[in-house]
Amino acid sequence: MSAPIPTFRQVAARPRWIAALLGCLAVAAVFALLGQWQIERAVEQGQADERDTETAVPLTSVAEPNASLTTEAGGRMVSFSGAWAPGDFDTLAGRKQHDAQGTWVIGRVLAEQPSGEPVSLPVAVAWFAEPAAAQAHAAALAAGAADAPAELVGRLMPTEAPTMGDIQGDTREAMSVAALINEWEGWDGRVYGTYAILDEPSAAASGALDAGGEPIVSMRPVVDTQLNALNIFYAVEWIAFMLFAFYLWYRLVKDALEREVEAIEDAEADAAAAGGAPARG
Repeated sequence: MSAPIPTFRQVAARPRWIAALLGCLAVAAVFALLGQWQIERAVEQGQADERDTETAVPLTSVAEPNASLTTEAGGRMVSFSGAWAPGDFDTLAGRKQHDAQGTWVIGRVLAEQPSGEPVSLPVAVAWFAEPAAAQAHAAALAAGAADAPAELVGRLMPTEAPTMGDIQGDTREAMSVAALINEWEGWDGRVYGTYAILDEPSAAASGALDAGGEPIVSMRPVVDTQLNALNIFYAVEWIAFMLFAFYLWYRLVKDALEREVEAIEDAEADAAAAGGAPARG
């Protein structure tokens, strides 16, 4: 009497393969969670920036001294008051505005704090088409700013890295806080790790517009609603791994079934050869 040929379901129902299936389910669950996390990350990074960045809030409410610019503070309009540091007005070359190259006038404000100890804040005052006009206005501010307390509004921007022109040349180009503090007179070690671009009324209050300057164009943070393609790709990869775990279990059971069928057929063939009876199939 020949041995019965097992079916795939019979082999899969054996304890060994049930345990293997449970292991695959556990692995697939981990892969599914990782895929879900990647999708959530893609959606989170693709959400629009819905902050109200155009209503000025007190500088001290969104930024801290000697700290990097935070996501909450980046690109936000802030208000602050304080005294200009008269010896720290300067110019920055190579600043583009409306497709034209020009020069910024920059300065340092000793921003008032609730603690009473002012903190240095670099400020971009205005844009000038002519470098000579910018240098003249910086000199005028240095001559008359010592006794002029400022009530200002501006947009917080991240500090810039020094350019090769800053390093190799004599012309300052980057609004780099790290570089500026090396040039400031009487700096006490307290500084915001960001700078502010003055709005139009504040630039006018500095006299820059009367001197031929223009308010620096500062755009609100860009709204990006695109999904992060890399996170989506990783999510698809984790789903593929999850499906492969089930396929691997199926393939192992299938291989075990095929080996059993081959063993039965070989045994029947050997028995048939020994007894002179024809072998099955």
